Amino acid sequence: MMIPGEIKTMEKRTAAIAAKMKSDDPGAFRDINVDGRNIHFVQVAEGTAPKPLVLFIHGSPGAWEVWDDYLIDPELKKRAEMIAVDRPGFGGSGGGNVERSLKKQSQQIARLLDNAQPGQRVIVVGHSYGGPVAARLAMDNPAKITDVIILAGSIDPAQEHTKWYQYPADWFIFSWMIPKDLVVANREIRPLKMDLEEMIPLWPQVTQRVTVIQGEKDDLVPPANADFAAKHITRAASLDIIRIPGQNHFLPWNQYSLVKSEILKHLGPATETAASPTNLGVPPALPSHTQALP
Repeated sequence: MMIPGEIKTMEKRTAAIAAKMKSDDPGAFRDINVDGRNIHFVQVAEGTAPKPLVLFIHGSPGAWEVWDDYLIDPELKKRAEMIAVDRPGFGGSGGGNVERSLKKQSQQIARLLDNAQPGQRVIVVGHSYGGPVAARLAMDNPAKITDVIILAGSIDPAQEHTKWYQYPADWFIFSWMIPKDLVVANREIRPLKMDLEEMIPLWPQVTQRVTVIQGEKDDLVPPANADFAAKHITRAASLDIIRIPGQNHFLPWNQYSLVKSEILKHLGPATETAASPTNLGVPPALPSHTQALP
């Protein structure tokens, strides 16, 4: 009853798109076993020519379907190979079986990059809880990941505050009446502050090109997370922080055109990404700056 109307509308639309994708291209739906856990993902690619890879990571709760507008976008399909994953504990990746460690989530998702080719450009896009997962992937896999886009990412441990109701929500007497995905979300978010504190010394290892997009009216992930990025991402090849006045937490849907344009920017010129494997390396640095959209 408390789910915002815009999210209910989005969920109906993405469910319809997902159903059509499953009907049209069942081979795009894949699974791998990582440390005894099934990791479910959707992989789309148009043609056989080598292309950059874009890996989408959803928030908490969530599923691969939240990215399906991007997965079916004709321009993105032409320019890149794309993967959207169910994070551990959600959807086909052991739904209900929570993985509380952000580091372990990163390690399990990193297996999707095992087939990345040397020199291939790999762009990781993470929303909300997917933001710190994307950052941890970049920290731990600098040779495989070239670009990171963080959308309303929960990356600042100082902004993580456990609410009183999160504790009883984890008790069986109450948890049985709460939707499974919300129980998983609660259980993985509670230790997030500690995981983020452990990551603080690792931020200098983020040497990729980075874009951070943050809504200034985000009631779920405070805008101060963008300030944290500006302070701690000090060795990136480039850092672009985009602040959007009046915008809430739901950037992948409310700011689709902007997010798509940033992905295309990281992909580089169309002629460059559609050519040979030698053209799939790290492109020139993006300009580093902070901007506020009108």
